[in-house]
Amino acid sequence: MLIVDKINFISDGKRILKDISFSVNKERKVIVGENGTGKTTLLEIIIGNLIPDSGNVFLKGKIAYIPQEIKELNRTGIEIIEEAFSQIKALERKIEKENSTERYSNLIVQYEGIGGYTYKQKIYSMVDKFKLNEEIINKKLNSMSGGERTKCFLIRALLSNPDILIMDEPTNHLDIESIDALEESLRKFKKGMLIVSHDETFINNIATHILYLSDGKIKEYRGNYEKFKEVKEREDARREKEKQKLMKYIEKEKAFIEKFRYGTRAAQAKSREKKLQKIEMPDLKKQKEKKMRIETRERGGEKVLELKNVVKSFGDKNVLKGVSLLIKRQERIAILGRNGSGKSTLLKIIVGKEKQDSGTVKIGNSISIGYFPQDAFVMDPDSTPLNEITSYGYTIQEARNILALFDFTGNEVFKKISEFSGGEKRKLLIAKMSLIKGNFLVLDEPTNHLSIRMKEIAIDALKNFNGSILLVTHDRYVLNKLVNKKYYLENGKLHSKQIKKEKVIDSSQKEINKIKNRIRYLEKLLRNNPDNAKKEKELKMLKKRLRLFYKKG
Repeated sequence: MLIVDKINFISDGKRILKDISFSVNKERKVIVGENGTGKTTLLEIIIGNLIPDSGNVFLKGKIAYIPQEIKELNRTGIEIIEEAFSQIKALERKIEKENSTERYSNLIVQYEGIGGYTYKQKIYSMVDKFKLNEEIINKKLNSMSGGERTKCFLIRALLSNPDILIMDEPTNHLDIESIDALEESLRKFKKGMLIVSHDETFINNIATHILYLSDGKIKEYRGNYEKFKEVKEREDARREKEKQKLMKYIEKEKAFIEKFRYGTRAAQAKSREKKLQKIEMPDLKKQKEKKMRIETRERGGEKVLELKNVVKSFGDKNVLKGVSLLIKRQERIAILGRNGSGKSTLLKIIVGKEKQDSGTVKIGNSISIGYFPQDAFVMDPDSTPLNEITSYGYTIQEARNILALFDFTGNEVFKKISEFSGGEKRKLLIAKMSLIKGNFLVLDEPTNHLSIRMKEIAIDALKNFNGSILLVTHDRYVLNKLVNKKYYLENGKLHSKQIKKEKVIDSSQKEINKIKNRIRYLEKLLRNNPDNAKKEKELKMLKKRLRLFYKKG
């Protein structure tokens, strides 16, 4: 059970959160709102990383948190995942050091009782579900893709069986198959969830309640995002009607007051004036209409890009194994694929940021490329929004006008980029994208971190763009709204339709996994205690059983 009670938070003299109150028991509640409204700040307060200026957080039970930005990069994936079984791992260390036969036997009984012989099976079952493997999870996080890192933290959180699961933008870097796997896992999770997300499809599929954060205040709505939109639109329409009615009444009263202020009815006029002063006008903070336009420099030729047998390896890993692709004018093409399949590498080769080992990349006549990288933090952290825009040749006033379209106003244009949230940095990159004058856009996850409203603005601009677009995205909403052709990058090659090779784990495969996990454990045990005849005998028997399984296969 989580209770958030009257939380207030002030930063740089600005009140970010105002009397925030809500609770989470066994619901799946999703926080939505514009970039920079304090959603991540609220989560950081709840988990104890930030201290509120006032208010309290009450938590009963165990919590698991998946941050938006993963910083623990010097550890391996398996080290992160195994934290879900910290009690078992601590007992394993005790068993390894124990010399007393009696105490050893007691520890083994205890170990078996808390799932010591089955936890690795649970890990590898979940690893397989999220399309990872043993090689990937044994790497350090700093050598993984963003999606692979996120998966390791998701697996740890789900296996730890928390009472409250808190996630900040969990789908940002995940491939579509992994998002499906996450949704399936969350629907089976019967305890409380608090999630920040801008992924409309994901929210619609899992949310039971929406927590709308705006102007520092939060309001709760029952249902998913579609239901929230319906109710919110009705509320706004009703409040607008009430406001118009009240304005007419005020105008009528003001006319009466002016007419009779100094006559025989002056006392009545004064009384009505006092009543008017007590009237509170409904606060209808309408979001400013934003329009983003991406200019096309020139028409360009019919053939935009042609790849022939592009090959790329990193060490022993063959990432691209002969990729060929032809893009024609005004096509909107998406490249899909699992995390780490080489999609970003392919884009970097196309725009000249990476060199292929072999094969050809031919850009068409009069084609100019506008590239939008995946990394939201590629900008100089010491730069400012104003510097970023004026570097394109705009005057200070012109730059301010452009930034205002994306909610960067006043002194915010002078703030260092390092001070902005992930969503605000992405918003600034979108502002920069609007300045691209090419006729071929190459975009790598362009809508990551963007609020739903900003995403709509970006999609609208891309739909109206008069050139060609090649993008990598896992956002199903973007795919449905923008793309007219999809390719899947799998095993180093592009396919025009998805090739699914689902790994079916039958009862015999489960038994094999169980035996393998026990063999690993026994081998480790015998390295430290080689004279244990009983364990040596068990190990030989299990290896024999494993060989029989493979002979059957």
